[in-house]
Amino acid sequence: MRITLNITAPTHEDADLLSLEIPPDTTVSTLKESVQAESQIPKTSQHLYHNGHLLNDDSKTMEQLQIGDGEMLALHVRDMVGSQPAGQRQAQPSRQQPTQRGGGQGFPDPETIRLQLLGNPEMRQQAMSTRPELAAVIDSPERFAQVLRQMQEQEREEQMRRRQQIADLNADPFDIDAQMRIAEMIREERVQENLQNAIEHNPEGEFEAGMLERGD
Repeated sequence: MRITLNITAPTHEDADLLSLEIPPDTTVSTLKESVQAESQIPKTSQHLYHNGHLLNDDSKTMEQLQIGDGEMLALHVRDMVGSQPAGQRQAQPSRQQPTQRGGGQGFPDPETIRLQLLGNPEMRQQAMSTRPELAAVIDSPERFAQVLRQMQEQEREEQMRRRQQIADLNADPFDIDAQMRIAEMIREERVQENLQNAIEHNPEGEFEAGMLERGD
């Protein structure tokens, strides 16, 4: 059977396509070896996705994973710098930058999210309605990462603003209106925290559609 891999790397604006003829009993590990032979991408740098799900069991076969003839897999290339000699890493320090997790805030890297959206039509439709700015750049790994990080930074700033407002309102604990406003702001903040925690604890798994909803 023939499968096609949509290959994306943080350092490339456009994706590449690779078609392979493989038998149904090909394991994920064997597929990665074939990809390495064809593209020189190390097995350890290959992260394969089918319908938005990471294929993290190298012993499973295509048949067991219900991957049939003519299907497309997403291949996200990571940590290519780690497989290069130290001298080459010195010359290309920026290659690692796109794989950082949201500035160290615990978010999965943007490319993981982008691939899961591409592999799940329902989540992609959700993104188009709730986060159109993300949907508009979903075909560009670099632009998607840039827009997503901007959105994450805006959410962090909004959280800080709400907390300051709560502190100001607490200055008069006997103001009933102020206390009601504090309760509402705390509820909004918990919604944002729940979204962030959901993202933080699903770095490699399924990216729930609810995470795309706005918290405001």
